[in-house]
Amino acid sequence: MRSLLKIIFFTTFFSFLTSCRPDDNTTVIENRPFPEVYEEDETEIVNYLKTNYIEFDADNNATVTKIPEGGTQTSIWDQYSPDGGLTFPSITVKNDARVSLATDGRVDDEVDYKLFYIKLNQGGGVTPKSVDSTLVAYRGWNMSNVVFDENQSGTWFSYPNPNSSISGFRQILKEISTEVSNTVNPDGSVTRNDFGNIIVFIPSGLAYFSASRTNIPAYSPIVFQIKLFSVRERDHDGDKVLSKYEDLNNDNDYFNDDTDGDKIPDFLDMDDDADGFLTKREIQINTNGVITYYPFDLIPTCPNSSMKKHLDSSCN
Repeated sequence: MRSLLKIIFFTTFFSFLTSCRPDDNTTVIENRPFPEVYEEDETEIVNYLKTNYIEFDADNNATVTKIPEGGTQTSIWDQYSPDGGLTFPSITVKNDARVSLATDGRVDDEVDYKLFYIKLNQGGGVTPKSVDSTLVAYRGWNMSNVVFDENQSGTWFSYPNPNSSISGFRQILKEISTEVSNTVNPDGSVTRNDFGNIIVFIPSGLAYFSASRTNIPAYSPIVFQIKLFSVRERDHDGDKVLSKYEDLNNDNDYFNDDTDGDKIPDFLDMDDDADGFLTKREIQINTNGVITYYPFDLIPTCPNSSMKKHLDSSCN
C-alpha cells in the first residue's frame, strides 16, 4: 500500500507539473543538437558583450544599447573583464531541465555551458539551494535589447513545479544572496536592503531552446537582470525533512539521491527506504505525536548501521 501511495503521489505531482505550464504563445520547431546550437550561442553572446554598452539608473537597473558605428562607448566585455579583455566572469553548469521527475528524467544534454554574468551586488543574506523557493524581481531582454518580460515588485519561483524558472536563470542564483532586511512603507511599497543583483547571459539550451516566444526566436540566447530578495525552504514530499537536507552526496543535484532505488528521488519520496513506514513517522521524536521539521543531524540514527532511521529499511 505504501508503494502504491508513493506512485500515486509521484505521478500526480508530475502530471500537475507537465499539464499546468502556461502556453505563452510558444511555438516549438524540430530540435537541433545541443552542442551545435551552444557553439553558435556562445559566439553570439561574446559578440553581444563586445558590441554593446551598459548604463544604470539610480536604482541600479540596467539598460543595454548597441555601440553605434564610430561610437566611443566602452563595451560590456571591456568594462567587466577582470584581466584586460582576455576573459569574462562565468560559471560552468549542466542543463538541469527535466522531461520527468524520475531520477533518470534529466534532459539528454551533456554540454558544459558557460553562464557569463555581471555581479552588481552579492547580497548580505543567504544563498539559495536549487530546491528552495525564491522571491525575485527580474527583467529579461533578447540580443536585440528588446524586453520580453519584467517583474520589478517580486514574484516567487519554485523548483520543480509549473512556475519553475528556466535552467540558466535558476542556476545563476547560487552566485548571489538574499536581502538583509526590508521595510514596508506607508504606501505599501517595500524598501529592500542589500539584496543580490546579477545580470546573466543565457545560452538557448539553458533557456527556451527550440521553443519560440514573443520576442524570443527559437535557438536564441537571452539576458536577465535578477534581484534576489528572499528564500523559502521547502519540504516537497511532506516527510518533515526539509528538501535541502535530502542531497545526501552534497553535489547540489537532488535527483541523484535515491536511497531505495525506486527512481523517485528522496526529496520527492514519502518513504525513502521503502520499508512501508512513512518517513515523517519514522523520524517523529515528540511522544505526543507532534511532528516538526528536524535538522538532519537530529534525526535518530539506527544503532546497527549508523544510518539515519528513515534511510535504513531494517530499522523501523
